[in-house]
Parts: sequence; structure tokens; C-alpha cells
Amino acid sequence: MLLNGGLIRAQECTEGTGAPIPDPRYLPLQDGTVYDGHTGLMWKQCPEGTGGIGCAMGEALRLRFKDADALAHESRFAGHADWRLPTRVELRSLLRRGCYGMVIDSVTFPRTPPGRFWTADPAGFYPDSAWTLDFRTGHLGYGMPRDLGYIRLVRDAPGCTPGRPATCLPYPDREAEPHDRTEGEGDGASVETPASPLRSLDVK
Repeated sequence: MLLNGGLIRAQECTEGTGAPIPDPRYLPLQDGTVYDGHTGLMWKQCPEGTGGIGCAMGEALRLRFKDADALAHESRFAGHADWRLPTRVELRSLLRRGCYGMVIDSVTFPRTPPGRFWTADPAGFYPDSAWTLDFRTGHLGYGMPRDLGYIRLVRDAPGCTPGRPATCLPYPDREAEPHDRTEGEGDGASVETPASPLRSLDVK
């Protein structure tokens, strides 16, 4: 199968029959998002430019970093207005070890192109350059201002509970249940949303 001129490599895993096995840490939702129970992050299941069941519609976009970053912040996918590019630590959390081929869960994240994806972390070498992660090799690199890269969107979703999928929907689209309320909510007190546990990590 070809995608943007590049061959999508079949994933071969070492577990059992060798067929790709979805990681139980992920909760795919019906709105095209995936909740990661390990990190508290919500990912857009399909790379930008693709969609539908199995991400079978469209072709994955490759944009310059500046344009990719703007696209992320302008996205309102699934009713959420806080999409962004992931940090390199967050994007690396999707790597799946023990598989040959693409080092990502290809069942949960189908049609992932074997190429470089942008992160939000500036490379520091030139303006509008940033770190990238190649899902063909699992290696970090960096992209120059004129380079093109694929895009996978992410957002913080600390209130999303796998056992109650309604909590993963945009807040205006659901009614708050009594146990959804945070202490201090509704009495004028400010409530701080916990950050992703990956934000404090560093990549050497």
C-alpha cells in the first residue's frame, strides 16, 4: 500500500501469532479520538489529512513546522478547542517496542505514515525549526523551516475516565455529574487542571 509516495510497512509483532495486537492502555472513542490511560493524553486517532473508519479516507498531510503548528491550534476536531502538537516526550510515548516495522500500535493508530512527525519542541538551530520523530525507525531528529513533516494532534485530558466515556466528551456536550465536580468549582474558587505527567520529563 502506498501513501504519499511512501510504502506503509506491515507491522510484525513478536506476541503469539505475529498479528498486530492493540495495546490495552488505549481507549478508542467513537468521535475519532484515543484516550491514553497511562499518560492522561487524548490523541486524534488519524494523522492530519486522513479520517473515517481505519483512517481510510484522504492522504496524510505533510506541512512545514510553522503551518503544522498553526493547523493544530486552529483545529476544533471532535468539539475540542485545545489541540496542539505533542512534545517529543509525548510523541515518543506512542512508540511500541517489541515490533518490527513501524514502532507504533498500528491497530489503534492505523495508516501511520513511515516518516517524520512534528513535535512542538523547537530545535533551537533556526527559527521555525523543531524536533521530529520518525515512526519508521523510532528515532528523533529535527526539521528545518522548509522541511515537511506529518502531524498527529494531542490534547490534555486528565478528566477523561475510561470507565465512563461520557467524561471524555467536550464539556458543553455533557451534563456534569455530581462526582465530576472539582472541589471549589461553582463557588468562585479557581481550579487548576493537572498537567500531563509527561510534561516534566526530559529527553536526552
